[in-house]
Amino acid sequence: MPRPSSLYEQIPRSGIRTIFDAAARIPDVISLAVGEPAETADPHVVAAANAAQADGHTKYSNVLGLRETRDAASAYTARVKELRYSPETETQIVPGATFGLYLATLSVVNPGDEVIVPTPAFPSYDAQIALAGGRSVHVPLRPENGMRLSAHDITRAITPRTRAILINTPGNPSGAVTNRAQLAQIAELCVRHDLWAISDEVYHAFDYTSPDGSAAPSIAAAPGMRERTVVVESLSKTFAMTGWRIGYLHAPAPVIEHSAAMAELLHSSVNSGAQYAATAALSGPLTSVRRRAATYRANRDILARILQNHPTVHMIPSEGAFYALLDIHRTGMTGTEFAHRLLEQEHVAVVPGEAFGAAHPGLVRVSYVGDSGDLCTAVNRIVEFADIVTRDRSQVENARIPLAV
Repeated sequence: MPRPSSLYEQIPRSGIRTIFDAAARIPDVISLAVGEPAETADPHVVAAANAAQADGHTKYSNVLGLRETRDAASAYTARVKELRYSPETETQIVPGATFGLYLATLSVVNPGDEVIVPTPAFPSYDAQIALAGGRSVHVPLRPENGMRLSAHDITRAITPRTRAILINTPGNPSGAVTNRAQLAQIAELCVRHDLWAISDEVYHAFDYTSPDGSAAPSIAAAPGMRERTVVVESLSKTFAMTGWRIGYLHAPAPVIEHSAAMAELLHSSVNSGAQYAATAALSGPLTSVRRRAATYRANRDILARILQNHPTVHMIPSEGAFYALLDIHRTGMTGTEFAHRLLEQEHVAVVPGEAFGAAHPGLVRVSYVGDSGDLCTAVNRIVEFADIVTRDRSQVENARIPLAV
């Protein structure tokens, strides 16, 4: 038979998926690897989808999405972010944020362009930039800066070929929240160098630095940025709707015109039932969203308390989303080795830092989105495992020291 396309060989498999697949073979595994709320969508959201389908609303929609869903997305953004976008020309419903990110990238990146990607980062970013013919330029996030985005570090990566900066706050995998002042400094770079910002804001509802529980700041709100930012959003995390595969873009009208033209060819239209569900979620009360945020914050505090002052496993402070990075380099293992041995020996799944960029071998990502009891059990197993392997390594190294004669 003819050989398949070589494109697959150029796009490495996600390290997250590798761990998922390995964990699925262990019946009693406690997974801290999945970034998925334990709950499901609120009853009124499910009811809206069921009612729409029962009433025969199962036809194609406009490639931009149902008008009522775009209205709801625009109104929600104005309500929680104080950013206003036209539902007619500046909003597009997409089949999940991952696909939305791809459309955003295709819409602003030309072949040969460079896109600055602060790392560690969600692995799809690099793949989508490559598929658009662009080149990722990695800017390492620094633990001493809380893994927040840094205008100083980004400045040094800008070249004449730079086209865009990928913004993700609250961040995956770090949980870092880049504040308004830091985003304003990055915005100044975008304006000065005439750059786009692709802003992945799918964790906006989970900002634990906010005293009143408001949404994390968006770079689109900075001076001069609304006209040069593509905001990528999802209902997966905020409304516990991962399987519905529904999200939306906000961007200047010319960008939405481009992304809609490509969407017409790539997916034709978005699932109608999911759009009716999204309309109900975006228009409804935020009680469940705020309750989940409080639960995740409490779980984050449990994680921090167990690991406080631990000599082997250090937690880099997490300020948002529902992830934290653990520094495990004192064990002498890479994140990949640590994750696979932990899974085999302790039946706990975590994601190696290498899944988010090759420059981060001494880290693993944990998700604290699940049950607090399981979280305590899993983190205590992580600590015990790290202590054992560190002690064994120390004994081996001491045995190699020649005795004085």
